[in-house]
Amino acid sequence: MPALGRKRQAPAPLSDDGSGSASDRGPRSPPQPQGRRPRESMADDDSRTDPAPVGDDSHADGASSTVQMVKKMVRLALACEYARQPIRRADIGLKVLGSHGRQFKLVFAAAQKELRDKLGMKMVELPMREKVTISQRRAAQRMDRASTTSKAWILTSILPARYRTDDGIVPPPRVPTAQTEATYVGLYTLIVAVIYLGGGTIAESKLERYLKRTNADHFTPIDKTDKLLLRMCREGYLVKIKDSGGGEEVVEYMVGPRGKVEVGTEGVAGLVRSVYGDDAVDDLEARVQRSLGLEAASGAKRARGDHGAGARPDGDEDEEAEEEEEEEEDDEGGGSER
Repeated sequence: MPALGRKRQAPAPLSDDGSGSASDRGPRSPPQPQGRRPRESMADDDSRTDPAPVGDDSHADGASSTVQMVKKMVRLALACEYARQPIRRADIGLKVLGSHGRQFKLVFAAAQKELRDKLGMKMVELPMREKVTISQRRAAQRMDRASTTSKAWILTSILPARYRTDDGIVPPPRVPTAQTEATYVGLYTLIVAVIYLGGGTIAESKLERYLKRTNADHFTPIDKTDKLLLRMCREGYLVKIKDSGGGEEVVEYMVGPRGKVEVGTEGVAGLVRSVYGDDAVDDLEARVQRSLGLEAASGAKRARGDHGAGARPDGDEDEEAEEEEEEEEDDEGGGSER
């Protein structure tokens, strides 16, 4: 059987310009898909678009962080006052500010405004504890730079008097009963008044004699007398001083920082007026002023006003010193964190 020959493929027709077929001219590049653009053009379009703003986001984050710190500050103030403990600057830096130590003044002012506007309270700085014993004075002299402020605050009410005794006020759950709380307030107010009227300090034996007159030398409606005095010292109403500089130990009591703010001379004067009532002598106010030392203080203030008109107020110097101390603390805190 004869072998079949292969059919020859007809040559491709020449184009008009005389060139061969597409296969003879070499490989062709694949066609670009219609729905996609080259990468270069996409990059050019992206470069022409405006960049997203980042300043607004950072500002919003900073504002929200400040708001959170203000809320923490208010909660810390309420919790400390609930336990009758001072609001210390160190606790604020640790529990509220964290790494934002330089925002203390901003956060403190905002929290103070929240307390005033919404809760009818304000933070009041506690006075410094007095250096009365020889060892305390020597220790203060050895310090290179003694602090001019206590850096501790407590909450006080700014409500008018008619709103402070409203029956609608809900007492805190930590208070056992209103009667127990009133008894405790009356006891520490009495002791603070006795110390103020006695010249600012009172010996332990003399205080025991005063308490014996009220049948509270061993027991009180709150607790034993010695435990009650310890609680008053712990909460800042009293300060117990032991001095053995003369060879014999002398124990005295002074009014503590919280006692000076919560009761103070005005509270003592009000207690005396309420005790005397309508049977008060004519010169009661003068006696109270003299016993509390308010006459001498007012006279010294008038003398400073007459002779020191061009002098710089002491409050400005204390405020500047406080600002310098806070800046140094913030720098030390930031350096330790770094």
